[in-house]
Amino acid sequence: MRTIRKWSENNGLKNLQDMLSGQYPLYDAMAQTLNIELVQAQMGKCTYEGTPLKAHLNPRSVVQGGWAMGILDAASVLSIVSALPQGKICVTATFEAKLMRPLVPNKKCRAEGEMVYLGTNLGHAQAKLIDIETGKIIASCTCSASVFDVTD
Repeated sequence: MRTIRKWSENNGLKNLQDMLSGQYPLYDAMAQTLNIELVQAQMGKCTYEGTPLKAHLNPRSVVQGGWAMGILDAASVLSIVSALPQGKICVTATFEAKLMRPLVPNKKCRAEGEMVYLGTNLGHAQAKLIDIETGKIIASCTCSASVFDVTD
């Protein structure tokens, strides 16, 4: 039986790396809903991969823009998390996306997030969503995240 540990026991990067290795228990309902997965975390950077499904289509049979915003938000905010010291966590405060190409179902994408700046109370990041097959940028975002003490 696995012992449940608290987020506050390690810094952000260690927690993300432990999530990737399976050492940190993880249930991410939003990732399951969006069909996305954390695939890489390093200091100031985070990568998600995912494939939009038929369930993510809008009435025009194009992947709803919220799918792109979800994977971009995950990659950009976790790039900030990766740089947080022990005892800190953050949540999205502002988010702006630019959708450049339509998304189609069953096309694997990669979201690459990168922290731009980390202050005491606010972090800033950017991310781009890339079609893995063609290498073309589908969307991009900038975001800010509020930093606060973990209360676990």
